[in-house]
Amino acid sequence: MKFEKMFATEEQCLEYIKKIRYSNGYVCRKCQNRDYWVNNRGVLKCRKCRDEISVTSGTIFHNSKLPMILVFRALWWMVAQKNGVSATGLQRILGIGSYRTAWSWLHKFRSLMLYAEQEKLNGNVEVDDVFIGGKNSGKQVAVVIAIELSQKGTRRVKMAILPLKSEKAHINFILQNINKGSTLITDSRSVFKGLKNLGYDHCVESNKAVLDEKEILPNVYRVASLIRRWLLGTHQNFIGQQYLSNYLDEYTFRYNRRKSNNRGLLFYKLLEQGIIHQSIDYKSVKRM
Repeated sequence: MKFEKMFATEEQCLEYIKKIRYSNGYVCRKCQNRDYWVNNRGVLKCRKCRDEISVTSGTIFHNSKLPMILVFRALWWMVAQKNGVSATGLQRILGIGSYRTAWSWLHKFRSLMLYAEQEKLNGNVEVDDVFIGGKNSGKQVAVVIAIELSQKGTRRVKMAILPLKSEKAHINFILQNINKGSTLITDSRSVFKGLKNLGYDHCVESNKAVLDEKEILPNVYRVASLIRRWLLGTHQNFIGQQYLSNYLDEYTFRYNRRKSNNRGLLFYKLLEQGIIHQSIDYKSVKRM
């Protein structure tokens, strides 16, 4: 397997991180000198001011208790599987000793997926909210979903958990995730009023003959159905309400790249995000 050969040793993994981090060449963070050498601890040392920096310093991989070989394999396994992987599955497949470690790394990877989804939706966009979770209303969470339409179906999706008791939650979500000038297709509820004044075209779908809202806004409800099946199939719904947003970030990343056949490019994209962003420890993940 090509992946196994590329990252067969710890040194190969660290060298790959270094190439991405210093794609334009090493520059000392203190004196901007470009000359460096690598000491016997694998640390980059500036030849001018002697500043030292590890390849993983300031990245999500810093102070990892797992070898980089295992971290790379965990990330690859997550993106290579069409429906992702659970913490239990990852622990078993890679022989990770601690469930907590496997769980923590998967959530770190999900945070990278959020960073990769910054581009707003455009054009014709369906927007509505649905409930995700168990049949018991106490376990259900309100989620707003926006889906970008195309002539032959759908393109990209954005979603977020709706804050409780927030009258402007729908509008705030739209402003954060959909470009002005887009045409928003919604139902006739008051939470969507005023969109034209904010720079959007607003198409209100209302058909009294149709009692089922799923027929009025079919794409939103199709995506919601897919999310429920994914949570049940991959994670058996054992996700915890406080972590639902992390799983929604993962599903968004997967849905928006569902037509990509290049798993290597997805791996690279997330690895790149991991190098840009700071490390997240277990306690931080628990607070996410």
